[in-house]
Amino acid sequence: MRARRKRRGRRALVVLLLLLGLAVADSNYRLVTTTYVLGGPTLPEAFDGFRVLQLSDVHGAVYGADNSRLLAAARAAAPDLIALTGDLADKDTDMAELETLLTGLTAIAPVYYVSGNHEWADRRLSELIPLLEGLGVRYLRNESLTLEREGQSIVLIGVEDPFGPADMPKPDAVAAAAPEGFRLLLGHRNDLTEKYPDLAVDVALTGHAHGGVWRIPGLGGLFDHGRKLFPGSGTEGVVTSGRLHMVVSRGIGNTPPLLRLGNNPELVVVELRK
Repeated sequence: MRARRKRRGRRALVVLLLLLGLAVADSNYRLVTTTYVLGGPTLPEAFDGFRVLQLSDVHGAVYGADNSRLLAAARAAAPDLIALTGDLADKDTDMAELETLLTGLTAIAPVYYVSGNHEWADRRLSELIPLLEGLGVRYLRNESLTLEREGQSIVLIGVEDPFGPADMPKPDAVAAAAPEGFRLLLGHRNDLTEKYPDLAVDVALTGHAHGGVWRIPGLGGLFDHGRKLFPGSGTEGVVTSGRLHMVVSRGIGNTPPLLRLGNNPELVVVELRK
């Protein structure tokens, strides 16, 4: 009888480990696309339906030969603009693989990039900047520009990650210097609503928290960017503070040794609506 219970226990353990392995595999390799509809009355009519594809925290990840699966998902999103919101590369990134991804993305739509903490901490910008410029990717360095469509415009703002130079302007100062109008901000960190509650921006696209790395049903993400347990809201989805709707992407890649669990790599689409 005892031997039978041991065999049952071993079989149950094998099944449990198999299910856990499948869950980890799914969580790390199956791409998902999440769409948010955001905007407001100041959005010009010409931009009603404008689609922004956000890729955050790529960390040099590769999905399929020449990143074919990631590029297929990007094409399927039918974006008018692609936003790369930091941590595109880290110390282990193969720059040849990254060039293939960027080449494919620029063939889909105009691409804009802002830095993340890893590009600064891992000293990859000296290699990354010439690559971006050579492929026509616009690197926004605490600056703004206007996007024109049918004689109307919105303002695109890009802020550097705080790991950049200590004397650079803060996001609220960059926004204050931008033209008036509907404002879309690209940044890496997901703490904008905490640090800048009066930020004069309509929609911000951020990442950094990797969705909490492990997501537990009913509890959300397990960690935030500071490894705080059960941080609550702010590791994914939309956080609203006054005028600002901040989108937090769960990101595409990983930072080993932690693998994702219950938290698929995510492409985000923001459809602007009036």
